[in-house]
Amino acid sequence: MKKYSGGKTLAVAAVVGGAVLASVAPVMAEVSAQSPSLSAVRVDAPGKLKAWGAAVEVPVTYACPPGSSQPYVYVNLSQNVLGRIASGSGSKQVTCTGGFETTKVTVTAQNLAFWPVDAFAQANLNAYPNTASHEAVIRLSY
Repeated sequence: MKKYSGGKTLAVAAVVGGAVLASVAPVMAEVSAQSPSLSAVRVDAPGKLKAWGAAVEVPVTYACPPGSSQPYVYVNLSQNVLGRIASGSGSKQVTCTGGFETTKVTVTAQNLAFWPVDAFAQANLNAYPNTASHEAVIRLSY
């Protein structure tokens, strides 16, 4: 009777598979670092007041995978002005490159002009199928 052992064959297959994986893994990591699979957004400071506070230009940094469908950045801003609330919102269509980009979103005051003091800002990035959001207190200035 002949005895067959798959031990050698299995060992050779494991070594070959490990070598292939080791040669491909660094390439996969490089592509992953260049093209994020998720989205990110951050409200930056300072916001620049326009037309005596009727609007604010808010810098926003974002990242989303290339090919995302209809990517938009939305910004909401609110501020206490002598016991009353100034608020507004704005949006802008952006381009997803896979890297970090910075854009400026104009937020228009709705009920009261913004003042050159701190304000609460919230940014949302909708880049289907991913979304991201960030909240921060930013300084508004002329």
